[in-house]
Amino acid sequence: MRPVLFSLSFLLAALTMSCSSPRPIQVMHVREMEAGAGQTGFYYALPRTILSIDVTVTKKKEIPGPFADYSESLLGLTDIIKKQSVSYELTDIKIRSYAEPDPTQFYFVKYDPQVHKNNPIYITLNESGLIKSVNMPLDSERFLSVREEKDEYGYFGSETTFNHFIDPNLEEKIDTILQMVVKDTIIVERQILERSWVKKGTETRAQEVADFILKLRNQKMDLISGFQEIPYSKETIEYMYEEIKRIENNYLELFTGITSVSRIKYRFTYLPDKLSVVRKRKIFRFCHNEGVLPVSNEDKGSAVFLELQRHETTRQPEVFIRRNIDPQETKYGFYYRIPEHANVTIKKNDMIKADARILISQFGTITSLPPDNFQIEFYPNTGFIRSVKKIEE
Repeated sequence: MRPVLFSLSFLLAALTMSCSSPRPIQVMHVREMEAGAGQTGFYYALPRTILSIDVTVTKKKEIPGPFADYSESLLGLTDIIKKQSVSYELTDIKIRSYAEPDPTQFYFVKYDPQVHKNNPIYITLNESGLIKSVNMPLDSERFLSVREEKDEYGYFGSETTFNHFIDPNLEEKIDTILQMVVKDTIIVERQILERSWVKKGTETRAQEVADFILKLRNQKMDLISGFQEIPYSKETIEYMYEEIKRIENNYLELFTGITSVSRIKYRFTYLPDKLSVVRKRKIFRFCHNEGVLPVSNEDKGSAVFLELQRHETTRQPEVFIRRNIDPQETKYGFYYRIPEHANVTIKKNDMIKADARILISQFGTITSLPPDNFQIEFYPNTGFIRSVKKIEE
């Protein structure tokens, strides 16, 4: 009876250990699933890095005033805009990055409801399908999404500068008509006043505006000289002076012209390639007369380049990983990426306009954890492991 009891106890112990011990997790690349069918599980992706170059261009447009020809004769102004012009200036470039699923790095996690009944797997993905955690508490972190943006805004002088005048555009014209009337052999001279409305000439309108500007200047002088019957407070006088000055400047633009300054934003994206030999790429051309142009316009402006320089810090780990791959091994745990830094530089005419040091996921290498149960937390933007902990029995 004793040997029987011993064998029965050993069998119960083995069954208990079998039920309580965690089941290994098997992860495979999707290309390895072509021969398989009917497998259950879920998918996740490792990220790749996309560079985003945000370019800000300042556009300056100058428009001469309608009374520019009378600026010197009526107001003595010589520093005026004489002809219409448009110019562009490259004022700012920012280099950013964001992550998206790498179409060549999708993985399948095998999940058998019966096998994992007592040991469920909890996995957290972001909205793009990039892995964030395994068997970790769910958090509310949101992944950065790409935004396409092109905005143009700016100040274009006064809203109605060239259409605002102190008087209507018509003036009354009075003509005297003499009529000779014969009455009873007597010739009588009769005067008739004929009224009509005619359009004012440009010189007349310029003279009216110039007179009004001089009137405003006299009012400013009265304010600062104290020639007022009412003792206004300091704040009131400053407010009235600034308002008169603002109105004067609006009318002066009719002689000096106006300048429009606006900003135009562009966004260019670039996908770095680890296998590509070319590290210098044209992203656009820039012309001071036309602004940002496509790279196909070879005869206009100067080319703006993006240069990439790898640090190659993952070269040695990659060699080590390849040398230690067991060709007989068929089970792997969760795959992750070891990213690599790179220097990103934007140049125009060999002049550096912007530079940054950015982690490029696809410049690194890929490896996997053992096929055991772990608590894993990933960096979604790079696919690298943030923390890992073995789940004990």
